[in-house]
Amino acid sequence: MNKKTTNWFEIYFFVFCNISCFLIILTSCNSNGGDKTSPEPLSKNKLYGSFESKYKRYQKSENPFLAPISKGQVTAWTDTVWRGERVHTQIIIWTEKETINNIKYKVSDLKNAENTISSNQIRLRFGQYVIGDRDAAFCDEVKTRENVYIADALSQKPITTVFKEDPIKLWLTVDIPENSHEGIYEGTIEITGSDATSVTLNISFFVLNRTLPKVADWKFHLDIWQFPFQLTYIINRNGGSVLPFSDEYFRIIKPFYAMLADAGQKTVTAYIKDGAFGKGETMVKWTKLSNGTWYFDYSDFDRYVQELFSLGIDKQINCFSIVGWNKTINYYDAATESEKNLDYLIGSIEFNNLWNIFLTDFRSHLQQKGWFEKVVLYMDEIKNEEMRAVINLIKGHDKAWKIGLAGGETTLDIENSLYDYSTILGFNRKSTNNTIATYYTSCAQTQPNNYVTVENNPAEMTWLGWYASSKGYNGFLRWALDYWQSNDPMNAQDGANSSGDFSFIYRSDNTANAKPVSSIRFEMLREGIQDYEKIRILSSDTQIANVLKAFTETSGKNAKPVVEKAQSLLKKMAIK
Repeated sequence: MNKKTTNWFEIYFFVFCNISCFLIILTSCNSNGGDKTSPEPLSKNKLYGSFESKYKRYQKSENPFLAPISKGQVTAWTDTVWRGERVHTQIIIWTEKETINNIKYKVSDLKNAENTISSNQIRLRFGQYVIGDRDAAFCDEVKTRENVYIADALSQKPITTVFKEDPIKLWLTVDIPENSHEGIYEGTIEITGSDATSVTLNISFFVLNRTLPKVADWKFHLDIWQFPFQLTYIINRNGGSVLPFSDEYFRIIKPFYAMLADAGQKTVTAYIKDGAFGKGETMVKWTKLSNGTWYFDYSDFDRYVQELFSLGIDKQINCFSIVGWNKTINYYDAATESEKNLDYLIGSIEFNNLWNIFLTDFRSHLQQKGWFEKVVLYMDEIKNEEMRAVINLIKGHDKAWKIGLAGGETTLDIENSLYDYSTILGFNRKSTNNTIATYYTSCAQTQPNNYVTVENNPAEMTWLGWYASSKGYNGFLRWALDYWQSNDPMNAQDGANSSGDFSFIYRSDNTANAKPVSSIRFEMLREGIQDYEKIRILSSDTQIANVLKAFTETSGKNAKPVVEKAQSLLKKMAIK
């Protein structure tokens, strides 16, 4: 007997779409005059607002709405969301004739007939210009550069004045509570200014009977390397006196890494020798005593790991590096009371003997702390013959050690020895037995990448999560959250690579009261990770595989339409 059952999801979605369309028509009428019997006073300046794509980063003074003023104006945001999800959009606020001061923003609760999503779950942040580049370039190819001001930083400081030549870029973020009831929720954002007409923008969400796991339970393996010395260097060269690993030090840096934890970061970046990335950056102090024996002080290492564990970054400790950017081993010589260094040939008897002494002591310490199973001895882009020598050293010491590598093409014997193997985008690994299999982008790619250029689109960051799903990878790796060089907190032109290569986020200033400032690209990376989790939950849907086929290694160069289409299909799958 063919009896069609009632599909309540389809009914809800039909109602949701029709209400949304009605709101768009209604608000469009209002924006073009509305009730002709009650015109706005002619003496008032006209204030405009429109929802715009989260995948658009505006340059300074870029205004797409100058004429005709109402064409393309969108005054309603409708979306289909999961419980526990974070969603974003962008609002552009502008004026046609005059500067408008005293801009204020009033956000309502989101309500349906019986339930409420509090306005406390809605955050307003403001696009702040950073110094970026016009074009993306490959490694060390940026010789001369043009300063381009791009709204990538998301400041929590309200912008209260709008100028004709420079619209406000307002970033709107909504966290959908995990306990939200299914249904349609509606609310408004009202924007006012002195001697100006007001703007009312409408929000309408269809909250599904779907729930994202808590961030701590996400399966995506996010590994963005931390450089916790950099902020200290910058503060101290600007008149501060922050001692690394002091209480004051952790007070300053923990909010930055709390932001990283909130994106699902799984790994602690720790430094077991000086020169792994830069001189003076070790968390383990090496001392050669007067009697010729070695002493290792783990105090800073222990404190750093414990502090990041307290934030929820506690799945893995990546220890850099038996072989790093600097191959020498720096230490304090007690007999001469001086700093010295050793420069042994990698794989030589002297090299292996010293590292065996360290590994024996380090293993004992880790076992006492209960951390041995979480430690991965990590290397970064080293030559095959060096990597093979290091693997032989480590496994010869104790086969239980875990080894990690971020690198390009290597040999199968090396790949099979790795617990954590991150391959560069576009490289197809041979091994299938790595416990953690991720990929990374570097300055070897121009797109997709986390660059702050006119050429790069923030959708490239969301694309990263989708690509990981399409390749069956555990996650994504990137070398720098906070390797800041410039004294200007809003200058992304660090180093000789494209802007943004050295960092994902910003800092508010160069003082001991510096606060973390997120970026559009960081928020979109997190969104892509949310999508990865949704795909995992919906993986039984036969349409998922077809959607993922669009995420080839070259599709990231045109990420926006690819991501938007895939996200639209994912929403439809979730409604079923």
